[in-house]
Amino acid sequence: MKYILRLLLLILTFGSTNLQSVCSQSGYEIQINLKNNNDSIFYLANYYADKFLISDTSSGKTGSAVFTGQNQLKQGIYILANQKKEKVIEFLVGAEQFFMISFSDDLNPENAVIKGSADNQLFFEHIGKVNKVFSQVQQIQAELSKIENEPDKKDVLIAKIDSLNKNIADFRLSIIENNPDLLFTKILLAMQEPEIPAELNDDKEAAFKFYKNNFWKTFDLSDERLLMTPLLPRKLENYFTQLVLPVADSIIMETDYLISLTRENQTMIDFLVWHFVSEYQTPKIMGLDKVFVHLADTYFSTGKVSNVTSSVLENIMDRANKMRNALVGNPAPDLMLIDTTGNFRSFRELNSDFTILIFWDQTCSHCKNEMAIVDELFSSKKYDLNVYAINSTNDFDAWKKYIDDKKYQWIHVNGTKSITQDFHNLYDIYSVPVIYVLDKNKTIIGKRIGAAQIEGIIQNWDK
Repeated sequence: MKYILRLLLLILTFGSTNLQSVCSQSGYEIQINLKNNNDSIFYLANYYADKFLISDTSSGKTGSAVFTGQNQLKQGIYILANQKKEKVIEFLVGAEQFFMISFSDDLNPENAVIKGSADNQLFFEHIGKVNKVFSQVQQIQAELSKIENEPDKKDVLIAKIDSLNKNIADFRLSIIENNPDLLFTKILLAMQEPEIPAELNDDKEAAFKFYKNNFWKTFDLSDERLLMTPLLPRKLENYFTQLVLPVADSIIMETDYLISLTRENQTMIDFLVWHFVSEYQTPKIMGLDKVFVHLADTYFSTGKVSNVTSSVLENIMDRANKMRNALVGNPAPDLMLIDTTGNFRSFRELNSDFTILIFWDQTCSHCKNEMAIVDELFSSKKYDLNVYAINSTNDFDAWKKYIDDKKYQWIHVNGTKSITQDFHNLYDIYSVPVIYVLDKNKTIIGKRIGAAQIEGIIQNWDK
Protein backbone atom coordinates (compact mmCIF):
# COMPACT_ATOMS: atom_id res chain seq x y z
CA MET A 1 0.00 0.00 0.00
CA LYS A 2 1.12 3.57 -0.71
CA TYR A 3 1.55 4.72 2.87
CA ILE A 4 3.98 1.97 3.87
CA LEU A 5 5.83 1.95 0.54
CA ARG A 6 6.59 5.65 0.86
CA LEU A 7 8.13 5.14 4.29
CA LEU A 8 10.24 2.25 3.03
CA LEU A 9 11.62 4.39 0.23
CA LEU A 10 12.63 7.06 2.72
CA ILE A 11 14.44 4.50 4.86
CA LEU A 12 16.35 2.88 2.04
CA THR A 13 17.81 5.87 0.16
CA PHE A 14 20.88 7.94 0.95
CA GLY A 15 22.76 10.80 -0.76
CA SER A 16 24.66 14.08 -0.32
CA THR A 17 25.15 17.48 -1.95
CA ASN A 18 26.98 20.83 -1.67
CA LEU A 19 30.47 21.20 -0.25
CA GLN A 20 30.79 22.22 3.35
CA SER A 21 33.51 24.48 4.77
CA VAL A 22 36.75 22.60 5.33
CA CYS A 23 37.53 21.62 8.90
CA SER A 24 40.43 23.57 10.36
CA GLN A 25 42.19 20.36 11.37
CA SER A 26 44.14 18.46 8.74
CA GLY A 27 43.91 14.70 8.45
CA TYR A 28 41.41 12.52 10.30
CA GLU A 29 41.01 10.40 13.42
CA ILE A 30 37.92 8.24 13.78
CA GLN A 31 37.38 5.98 16.78
CA ILE A 32 34.53 3.48 16.94
CA ASN A 33 33.91 1.42 20.08
CA LEU A 34 31.75 -1.70 19.99
CA LYS A 35 30.91 -3.21 23.37
CA ASN A 36 31.45 -6.98 23.64
CA ASN A 37 32.76 -7.21 20.06
CA ASN A 38 35.62 -9.72 19.82
CA ASP A 39 37.15 -8.50 16.57
CA SER A 40 40.52 -6.81 16.67
CA ILE A 41 40.82 -6.07 12.95
CA PHE A 42 38.44 -3.61 11.29
CA TYR A 43 38.22 -2.02 7.86
CA LEU A 44 37.06 1.45 6.93
CA ALA A 45 35.26 1.34 3.58
CA ASN A 46 33.53 4.00 1.55
CA TYR A 47 30.83 3.94 -1.05
CA TYR A 48 31.82 4.80 -4.58
CA ALA A 49 28.47 4.86 -6.35
CA ASP A 50 27.27 1.24 -6.13
CA LYS A 51 30.67 -0.17 -5.11
CA PHE A 52 32.62 -0.40 -1.85
CA LEU A 53 36.28 0.60 -1.58
CA ILE A 54 38.57 -0.10 1.41
CA SER A 55 39.94 3.21 2.73
CA ASP A 56 41.86 2.19 5.86
CA THR A 57 42.58 -0.67 8.28
CA SER A 58 42.64 -0.73 12.06
CA SER A 59 44.14 -3.47 14.23
CA GLY A 60 44.91 -3.71 17.92
CA LYS A 61 42.40 -3.37 20.74
CA THR A 62 39.49 -5.83 20.72
CA GLY A 63 36.16 -4.20 19.94
CA SER A 64 37.69 -0.85 19.08
CA ALA A 65 38.66 0.59 15.72
CA VAL A 66 40.85 3.66 15.31
CA PHE A 67 41.50 5.07 11.86
CA THR A 68 43.94 7.92 11.36
CA GLY A 69 45.52 9.68 8.40
CA GLN A 70 47.38 12.86 7.48
CA ASN A 71 44.95 13.86 4.70
CA GLN A 72 41.23 14.35 5.10
CA LEU A 73 38.90 11.64 3.83
CA LYS A 74 36.49 12.37 1.05
CA GLN A 75 33.13 13.23 2.55
CA GLY A 76 30.29 10.75 2.25
CA ILE A 77 28.81 7.58 3.72
CA TYR A 78 31.34 5.15 5.21
CA ILE A 79 31.17 1.59 6.46
CA LEU A 80 32.87 -0.12 9.38
CA ALA A 81 33.55 -3.73 8.40
CA ASN A 82 34.83 -6.56 10.61
CA GLN A 83 37.78 -8.81 9.85
CA LYS A 84 35.53 -10.95 7.62
CA LYS A 85 34.77 -7.74 5.69
CA GLU A 86 31.14 -7.88 6.78
CA LYS A 87 29.35 -4.58 7.33
CA VAL A 88 28.96 -3.67 11.01
CA ILE A 89 27.63 -0.09 10.80
CA GLU A 90 27.32 2.83 8.43
CA PHE A 91 28.20 6.37 9.45
CA LEU A 92 29.02 9.74 7.94
CA VAL A 93 32.31 11.47 7.33
CA GLY A 94 31.65 15.15 6.86
CA ALA A 95 33.78 18.23 7.47
CA GLU A 96 34.39 17.13 11.09
CA GLN A 97 36.82 14.24 10.81
CA PHE A 98 38.02 13.89 14.40
CA PHE A 99 35.24 12.09 16.22
CA MET A 100 34.22 9.05 18.28
CA ILE A 101 31.20 6.75 18.04
CA SER A 102 30.44 4.27 20.84
CA PHE A 103 27.80 1.53 20.74
CA SER A 104 26.21 -0.75 23.31
CA ASP A 105 25.70 -4.50 22.80
CA ASP A 106 22.92 -4.38 20.21
CA LEU A 107 24.23 -1.53 18.00
CA ASN A 108 20.98 0.32 18.65
CA PRO A 109 21.42 3.70 16.90
CA GLU A 110 19.30 5.38 19.57
CA ASN A 111 21.91 4.45 22.18
CA ALA A 112 24.94 5.50 20.16
CA VAL A 113 27.18 8.03 21.90
CA ILE A 114 28.68 10.55 19.48
CA LYS A 115 31.49 12.95 20.26
CA GLY A 116 32.85 15.49 17.79
CA SER A 117 30.45 14.96 14.87
CA ALA A 118 27.17 16.84 14.53
CA ASP A 119 26.56 14.93 11.28
CA ASN A 120 26.60 11.57 13.03
CA GLN A 121 24.63 12.84 16.00
CA LEU A 122 21.73 13.67 13.71
CA PHE A 123 22.34 10.69 11.42
CA PHE A 124 21.93 8.13 14.19
CA GLU A 125 19.10 10.04 15.84
CA HIS A 126 17.31 9.96 12.49
CA ILE A 127 17.88 6.23 12.03
CA GLY A 128 16.54 5.57 15.51
CA LYS A 129 13.37 7.59 14.87
CA VAL A 130 12.77 6.00 11.48
CA ASN A 131 13.26 2.48 12.88
CA LYS A 132 10.78 3.19 15.66
CA VAL A 133 8.21 4.61 13.24
CA PHE A 134 8.69 1.71 10.85
CA SER A 135 7.98 -0.73 13.68
CA GLN A 136 4.81 1.18 14.57
CA VAL A 137 3.68 1.20 10.95
CA GLN A 138 4.16 -2.57 10.74
CA GLN A 139 1.96 -3.05 13.80
CA ILE A 140 -0.74 -0.80 12.34
CA GLN A 141 -0.46 -2.62 9.02
CA ALA A 142 -1.10 -5.91 10.82
CA GLU A 143 -4.21 -4.40 12.41
CA LEU A 144 -5.40 -3.10 9.04
CA SER A 145 -5.26 -6.58 7.55
CA LYS A 146 -7.79 -7.76 10.16
CA ILE A 147 -10.45 -5.08 9.58
CA GLU A 148 -11.02 -5.02 5.84
CA ASN A 149 -14.79 -4.66 6.38
CA GLU A 150 -14.62 -1.90 8.99
CA PRO A 151 -13.98 1.31 7.04
CA ASP A 152 -14.22 3.68 10.02
CA LYS A 153 -11.54 1.85 12.00
CA LYS A 154 -9.48 1.52 8.85
CA ASP A 155 -9.56 5.28 8.28
CA VAL A 156 -8.39 5.89 11.85
CA LEU A 157 -5.42 3.56 11.43
CA ILE A 158 -4.47 5.06 8.07
CA ALA A 159 -4.60 8.49 9.68
CA LYS A 160 -2.17 7.24 12.32
CA ILE A 161 0.25 6.12 9.62
CA ASP A 162 -0.07 9.49 7.90
CA SER A 163 0.67 11.19 11.21
CA LEU A 164 3.77 9.05 11.77
CA ASN A 165 5.01 9.85 8.27
CA LYS A 166 4.42 13.54 8.88
CA ASN A 167 6.40 13.40 12.12
CA ILE A 168 9.40 12.00 10.25
CA ALA A 169 8.98 14.56 7.47
CA ASP A 170 8.81 17.39 10.01
CA PHE A 171 11.90 16.07 11.79
CA ARG A 172 13.82 16.03 8.52
CA LEU A 173 12.61 19.51 7.68
CA SER A 174 13.82 20.82 11.05
CA ILE A 175 17.27 19.35 10.40
CA ILE A 176 17.41 20.99 6.97
CA GLU A 177 16.28 24.38 8.28
CA ASN A 178 18.49 24.44 11.38
CA ASN A 179 21.66 22.86 9.95
CA PRO A 180 22.05 24.13 6.38
CA ASP A 181 25.80 23.43 6.21
CA LEU A 182 25.88 19.85 7.53
CA LEU A 183 26.57 16.91 5.23
CA PHE A 184 23.54 15.11 6.63
CA THR A 185 21.34 18.02 5.57
CA LYS A 186 22.62 17.57 2.04
CA ILE A 187 21.85 13.88 2.33
CA LEU A 188 18.27 14.59 3.32
CA LEU A 189 17.86 17.03 0.45
CA ALA A 190 19.24 14.51 -2.02
CA MET A 191 16.79 11.90 -0.71
CA GLN A 192 13.79 14.04 -1.54
CA GLU A 193 11.48 13.19 -4.41
CA PRO A 194 9.15 15.68 -6.08
CA GLU A 195 5.83 16.18 -4.30
CA ILE A 196 3.14 16.40 -6.96
CA PRO A 197 0.74 19.28 -6.21
CA ALA A 198 -2.76 18.16 -5.24
CA GLU A 199 -4.31 20.07 -8.13
CA LEU A 200 -2.46 17.79 -10.58
CA ASN A 201 -3.67 14.51 -9.09
CA ASP A 202 -6.41 14.13 -11.69
CA ASP A 203 -4.20 15.05 -14.63
CA LYS A 204 -1.78 12.17 -15.20
CA GLU A 205 0.09 13.86 -18.02
CA ALA A 206 0.64 17.08 -16.06
CA ALA A 207 1.59 15.12 -12.95
CA PHE A 208 4.14 13.09 -14.90
CA LYS A 209 5.61 16.23 -16.47
CA PHE A 210 5.87 17.96 -13.08
CA TYR A 211 7.54 14.91 -11.50
CA LYS A 212 10.05 14.55 -14.33
CA ASN A 213 10.87 18.26 -14.50
CA ASN A 214 11.58 18.35 -10.75
CA PHE A 215 13.29 14.96 -10.43
CA TRP A 216 16.79 16.46 -10.05
CA LYS A 217 15.76 19.67 -8.29
CA THR A 218 17.30 18.85 -4.88
CA PHE A 219 20.00 16.54 -6.22
CA ASP A 220 23.16 18.56 -6.87
CA LEU A 221 25.04 16.90 -9.70
CA SER A 222 27.82 19.45 -9.36
CA ASP A 223 28.81 17.94 -5.99
CA GLU A 224 31.18 15.03 -6.37
CA ARG A 225 30.44 13.84 -2.83
CA LEU A 226 27.38 12.18 -4.33
CA LEU A 227 29.78 9.59 -5.68
CA MET A 228 30.57 8.64 -2.09
CA THR A 229 27.00 7.42 -1.59
CA PRO A 230 24.92 4.71 -3.28
CA LEU A 231 22.27 7.23 -4.29
CA LEU A 232 23.38 8.37 -7.73
CA PRO A 233 23.22 4.99 -9.54
CA ARG A 234 19.74 4.38 -8.14
CA LYS A 235 18.61 7.85 -9.17
CA LEU A 236 19.96 7.40 -12.69
CA GLU A 237 18.36 3.99 -13.08
CA ASN A 238 14.96 5.23 -11.92
CA TYR A 239 15.13 8.26 -14.19
CA PHE A 240 16.08 6.42 -17.37
CA THR A 241 13.86 3.37 -16.83
CA GLN A 242 10.75 5.18 -15.61
CA LEU A 243 10.81 8.72 -16.99
CA VAL A 244 12.77 8.69 -20.27
CA LEU A 245 11.58 7.16 -23.54
CA PRO A 246 13.90 4.30 -24.62
CA VAL A 247 14.62 6.08 -27.91
CA ALA A 248 18.14 7.13 -28.87
CA ASP A 249 17.38 10.81 -29.51
CA SER A 250 15.49 11.15 -26.21
CA ILE A 251 18.29 9.49 -24.26
CA ILE A 252 20.93 11.64 -25.95
CA MET A 253 19.02 14.78 -24.95
CA GLU A 254 18.76 13.56 -21.34
CA THR A 255 22.41 12.53 -21.02
CA ASP A 256 23.51 15.95 -22.24
CA TYR A 257 21.07 17.62 -19.85
CA LEU A 258 22.39 15.71 -16.82
CA ILE A 259 26.01 16.34 -17.74
CA SER A 260 25.19 20.06 -18.01
CA LEU A 261 23.93 19.95 -14.41
CA THR A 262 27.44 19.09 -13.21
CA ARG A 263 28.38 22.73 -13.84
CA GLU A 264 31.66 21.48 -15.29
CA ASN A 265 32.66 19.50 -12.21
CA GLN A 266 35.18 17.25 -13.94
CA THR A 267 34.87 14.34 -11.52
CA MET A 268 31.12 14.21 -12.03
CA ILE A 269 31.42 14.61 -15.80
CA ASP A 270 33.85 11.71 -15.95
CA PHE A 271 31.61 9.50 -13.83
CA LEU A 272 28.44 10.24 -15.79
CA VAL A 273 30.04 9.84 -19.21
CA TRP A 274 31.59 6.49 -18.28
CA HIS A 275 28.31 5.39 -16.71
CA PHE A 276 26.47 6.12 -19.95
CA VAL A 277 29.19 4.43 -22.00
CA SER A 278 28.73 1.23 -19.99
CA GLU A 279 24.97 1.41 -20.58
CA TYR A 280 24.96 2.08 -24.32
CA GLN A 281 28.10 0.57 -25.83
CA THR A 282 26.26 -2.74 -26.04
CA PRO A 283 22.67 -1.68 -25.30
CA LYS A 284 19.85 -4.09 -24.55
CA ILE A 285 17.45 -2.16 -26.76
CA MET A 286 17.97 -1.97 -30.51
CA GLY A 287 19.15 1.36 -31.83
CA LEU A 288 20.53 2.79 -28.59
CA ASP A 289 24.12 2.31 -29.78
CA LYS A 290 23.58 5.74 -31.33
CA VAL A 291 23.94 7.11 -27.78
CA PHE A 292 27.44 5.63 -27.52
CA VAL A 293 28.46 7.25 -30.81
CA HIS A 294 27.15 10.57 -29.51
CA LEU A 295 29.14 10.22 -26.28
CA ALA A 296 32.30 9.42 -28.23
CA ASP A 297 31.89 12.43 -30.52
CA THR A 298 30.71 14.93 -27.91
CA TYR A 299 32.82 14.09 -24.88
CA PHE A 300 35.76 11.85 -25.79
CA SER A 301 36.89 13.30 -29.11
CA THR A 302 36.64 16.84 -27.70
CA GLY A 303 38.74 16.11 -24.61
CA LYS A 304 35.91 16.64 -22.12
CA VAL A 305 36.68 13.36 -20.33
CA SER A 306 39.83 13.54 -18.23
CA ASN A 307 40.32 9.99 -16.96
CA VAL A 308 41.02 8.28 -20.27
CA THR A 309 44.35 7.11 -21.70
CA SER A 310 45.33 7.66 -25.30
CA SER A 311 44.99 3.95 -26.10
CA VAL A 312 41.51 3.73 -24.53
CA LEU A 313 40.48 6.91 -26.36
CA GLU A 314 41.68 5.40 -29.63
CA ASN A 315 39.67 2.22 -28.97
CA ILE A 316 36.53 4.19 -28.12
CA MET A 317 36.72 6.30 -31.25
CA ASP A 318 37.51 3.25 -33.38
CA ARG A 319 34.48 1.47 -31.92
CA ALA A 320 32.27 4.52 -32.51
CA ASN A 321 33.47 4.88 -36.10
CA LYS A 322 32.50 1.28 -36.83
CA MET A 323 29.11 1.68 -35.17
CA ARG A 324 28.24 4.99 -36.83
CA ASN A 325 28.19 3.48 -40.32
CA ALA A 326 25.14 1.34 -39.64
CA LEU A 327 22.94 3.06 -37.06
CA VAL A 328 19.18 2.58 -37.08
CA GLY A 329 17.66 5.40 -39.14
CA ASN A 330 20.72 5.78 -41.37
CA PRO A 331 21.00 4.69 -45.03
CA ALA A 332 22.50 1.22 -45.21
CA PRO A 333 26.11 1.36 -46.53
CA ASP A 334 26.33 -0.12 -49.98
CA LEU A 335 27.85 -3.55 -50.55
CA MET A 336 29.11 -4.78 -53.89
CA LEU A 337 30.12 -8.41 -53.35
CA ILE A 338 30.72 -11.41 -55.56
CA ASP A 339 27.90 -13.94 -56.01
CA THR A 340 28.03 -17.67 -56.75
CA THR A 341 28.42 -17.06 -60.50
CA GLY A 342 31.35 -14.65 -60.13
CA ASN A 343 29.36 -11.46 -60.67
CA PHE A 344 29.34 -8.51 -58.29
CA ARG A 345 25.93 -7.78 -56.84
CA SER A 346 24.48 -5.01 -54.64
CA PHE A 347 21.39 -5.24 -52.45
CA ARG A 348 20.34 -1.88 -53.92
CA GLU A 349 19.21 -3.69 -57.06
CA LEU A 350 16.42 -5.29 -55.00
CA ASN A 351 13.13 -3.45 -55.44
CA SER A 352 10.96 -4.49 -52.51
CA ASP A 353 9.34 -2.95 -49.45
CA PHE A 354 11.88 -4.64 -47.20
CA THR A 355 15.36 -6.09 -47.59
CA ILE A 356 16.95 -8.52 -45.15
CA LEU A 357 20.73 -8.53 -44.85
CA ILE A 358 22.04 -11.61 -43.09
CA PHE A 359 25.73 -12.09 -42.37
CA TRP A 360 26.47 -15.77 -41.87
CA ASP A 361 28.87 -18.70 -42.16
CA GLN A 362 27.92 -22.19 -43.34
CA THR A 363 30.05 -23.77 -40.58
CA CYS A 364 28.03 -21.98 -37.87
CA SER A 365 25.08 -24.00 -36.52
CA HIS A 366 23.30 -20.92 -35.16
CA CYS A 367 23.66 -19.27 -38.57
CA LYS A 368 22.02 -22.27 -40.20
CA ASN A 369 19.04 -22.06 -37.84
CA GLU A 370 18.62 -18.34 -38.53
CA MET A 371 18.86 -18.91 -42.29
CA ALA A 372 16.08 -21.50 -42.09
CA ILE A 373 13.79 -19.06 -40.24
CA VAL A 374 14.54 -16.31 -42.77
CA ASP A 375 13.73 -18.70 -45.63
CA GLU A 376 10.43 -19.67 -44.01
CA LEU A 377 9.41 -16.01 -43.79
CA PHE A 378 10.61 -15.32 -47.34
CA SER A 379 8.78 -18.35 -48.75
CA SER A 380 5.52 -17.43 -46.98
CA LYS A 381 5.15 -14.40 -49.31
CA LYS A 382 3.34 -12.56 -46.49
CA TYR A 383 5.49 -9.50 -47.11
CA ASP A 384 7.18 -7.86 -50.05
CA LEU A 385 10.73 -8.62 -49.05
CA ASN A 386 14.03 -9.84 -50.47
CA VAL A 387 17.11 -11.32 -48.86
CA TYR A 388 20.76 -10.50 -49.44
CA ALA A 389 22.90 -13.12 -47.67
CA ILE A 390 26.58 -12.31 -47.03
CA ASN A 391 28.83 -15.28 -46.31
CA SER A 392 31.91 -14.54 -44.23
CA THR A 393 34.22 -17.47 -45.08
CA ASN A 394 36.60 -18.01 -47.98
CA ASP A 395 35.62 -21.64 -48.54
CA PHE A 396 33.75 -20.98 -51.79
CA ASP A 397 33.08 -24.62 -52.63
CA ALA A 398 31.49 -25.44 -49.26
CA TRP A 399 29.51 -22.20 -49.37
CA LYS A 400 28.10 -22.93 -52.87
CA LYS A 401 27.31 -26.55 -51.99
CA TYR A 402 25.38 -25.56 -48.89
CA ILE A 403 23.31 -23.01 -50.83
CA ASP A 404 22.67 -25.61 -53.57
CA ASP A 405 21.51 -28.17 -51.04
CA LYS A 406 19.15 -25.76 -49.29
CA LYS A 407 17.88 -24.12 -52.49
CA TYR A 408 17.55 -20.70 -50.90
CA GLN A 409 16.18 -18.44 -53.66
CA TRP A 410 17.94 -15.23 -52.63
CA ILE A 411 20.97 -13.22 -53.67
CA HIS A 412 23.97 -14.96 -52.13
CA VAL A 413 27.31 -13.15 -52.01
CA ASN A 414 30.66 -13.79 -50.39
CA GLY A 415 32.16 -11.02 -48.29
CA THR A 416 35.77 -11.94 -49.01
CA LYS A 417 35.66 -10.41 -52.48
CA SER A 418 34.35 -6.87 -52.63
CA ILE A 419 34.37 -3.67 -54.65
CA THR A 420 33.06 -1.67 -51.69
CA GLN A 421 34.67 -1.36 -48.25
CA ASP A 422 35.12 -4.32 -45.90
CA PHE A 423 31.67 -5.37 -44.69
CA HIS A 424 33.08 -5.97 -41.19
CA ASN A 425 33.77 -2.27 -40.76
CA LEU A 426 30.72 -1.02 -42.63
CA TYR A 427 28.29 -3.08 -40.56
CA ASP A 428 30.27 -3.59 -37.37
CA ILE A 429 30.44 -7.34 -37.86
CA TYR A 430 32.67 -9.10 -35.33
CA SER A 431 30.69 -12.35 -35.10
CA VAL A 432 27.90 -14.07 -37.02
CA PRO A 433 25.00 -14.38 -37.51
CA VAL A 434 23.96 -10.73 -37.72
CA ILE A 435 20.71 -9.54 -39.30
CA TYR A 436 19.76 -6.08 -40.55
CA VAL A 437 16.32 -5.04 -41.83
CA LEU A 438 16.03 -2.26 -44.43
CA ASP A 439 12.97 -0.42 -45.67
CA LYS A 440 12.10 0.39 -49.28
CA ASN A 441 14.60 3.23 -49.35
CA LYS A 442 17.32 0.97 -47.96
CA THR A 443 17.27 2.76 -44.61
CA ILE A 444 18.11 0.63 -41.58
CA ILE A 445 15.00 -0.03 -39.49
CA GLY A 446 16.24 -3.04 -37.55
CA LYS A 447 19.64 -4.44 -36.62
CA ARG A 448 21.25 -7.20 -34.61
CA ILE A 449 17.99 -9.04 -34.11
CA GLY A 450 17.08 -12.69 -34.24
CA ALA A 451 15.44 -14.02 -37.38
CA ALA A 452 12.23 -14.62 -35.42
CA GLN A 453 12.04 -10.88 -34.70
CA ILE A 454 12.10 -9.78 -38.34
CA GLU A 455 8.34 -10.09 -38.78
CA GLY A 456 7.70 -7.90 -35.72
CA ILE A 457 9.96 -5.18 -37.14
CA ILE A 458 8.08 -5.31 -40.45
CA GLN A 459 4.63 -5.25 -38.84
CA ASN A 460 5.49 -2.28 -36.64
CA TRP A 461 7.11 -0.26 -39.39
CA ASP A 462 5.11 2.72 -40.56
CA LYS A 463 5.69 2.78 -44.29
